[in-house]
Amino acid sequence: MGLWGTAEEVPGTAVLNTGGAALVTSVSCASPGNCSAGGSYRDGSFHIQVFVVGQSNGTWGMAAEVPGTAVLNKGGSAQVTSVSCASVGNCSVGGDYTDGSFHNQAFVLGQSNGTWGTAAEVPGTAALNKGGSAQVTSVSCASVGNCSAGGFYLNNSGQAQGFVVSQTSGTWGTSFALPHVPLVSPTTNACMWPEPSR
Repeated sequence: MGLWGTAEEVPGTAVLNTGGAALVTSVSCASPGNCSAGGSYRDGSFHIQVFVVGQSNGTWGMAAEVPGTAVLNKGGSAQVTSVSCASVGNCSVGGDYTDGSFHNQAFVLGQSNGTWGTAAEVPGTAALNKGGSAQVTSVSCASVGNCSAGGFYLNNSGQAQGFVVSQTSGTWGTSFALPHVPLVSPTTNACMWPEPSR
């Protein structure tokens, strides 16, 4: 117990990764030998695509392109940034992709009983992301179908703002912008509201 096995190539990536650049970016395990991972690879058109792969009873399955990203990722650059599994075969994934206008958009994806759903733009981020760059940076699941995700977007002034979004009983709600948080002075321990950007 506690000993690492031998590293192996992610099954299936040799077929996907015809452009020769693949990596795993996030892993989450629901129990010993039962994990999910996400990452990216470069296809034959030199576009960056995203994959997910599952492990069951210690054996890794075959990596597959994230369902739905072929439609979303028109700009040819996507990544998985976070994977979280509430139980075996029940996970959520977040990341970003580039749309047909070459703007970065945020996506989420759910897995239920071992079957991956279809990736979708995070609800509500289309209205927030006026600056054309959004990403899910973290996902955490407390129970099956009940997760939260956070990330950032650029507002119409090009400033990065945070957002959060929740999933309840398998359905993602609408993301909303985080309120501005006051900074704390290291000398007086008093709250100071940040100066507006000029």
